[in-house]
Amino acid sequence: MSSTYRVLCLSHDPAIIIDRDFNTPDDAVDGAASVLAEHPHCDLMIGRYSYPLIEVACLPFAYRGGGPGCSHKHGKWVESEWLRLLALAYDSTDPRMVEAAKKGRFSCWTPERLRRLRPELGIDNEARERP
Repeated sequence: MSSTYRVLCLSHDPAIIIDRDFNTPDDAVDGAASVLAEHPHCDLMIGRYSYPLIEVACLPFAYRGGGPGCSHKHGKWVESEWLRLLALAYDSTDPRMVEAAKKGRFSCWTPERLRRLRPELGIDNEARERP
């Protein structure tokens, strides 16, 4: 099954998809570099879609103008299912779950970034339905 790659701008709340499709991760990284000229101070990422979103890449800072100061030199891909779990852990009503999420080494995946990605991760409705 083929995937489509899209640049996501997390400087918006919620994150927006830049209206361009790419066929490979490398094309998407090059696309992010060109989008940076239009969004010079924005926090850009790449989403891999096979509908739904299946992975997200945190780009090196050179390919994004904002966001946390991540120290990786290449795109750091993470499955969307894992990000869903982390986002829900940050928002949990169980203090032990929140503490565990905060103690993890998730420098790329701050609560703010995950909150902005919630619609793309498909968890907005779930969060409202939880007690």
